[in-house]
Amino acid sequence: MANKKLIQRTEYFKIRMSKEEKELFYKYAEDMQINPSRLARNILLKEAQSISSKILYKPTVKAYIKYLEITNQYDILEAIKTN
Repeated sequence: MANKKLIQRTEYFKIRMSKEEKELFYKYAEDMQINPSRLARNILLKEAQSISSKILYKPTVKAYIKYLEITNQYDILEAIKTN
């Protein structure tokens, strides 16, 4: 990765769930061989991307669009703007 800035993830996002939901989520992450926090982040960002085409001016979506700009993910950003 030449000349790319590494993303420093310093912010936290907490999700309340039942014990059963947590066990199911961790089992799913284990089956996929992915860290549970990475899985949660991927799901949240994917959901933000899918709703962004419907509700482009919501603050959450604006934050996701800003994230895409900062991380130079212009292909995803372009797909959002064309939908």
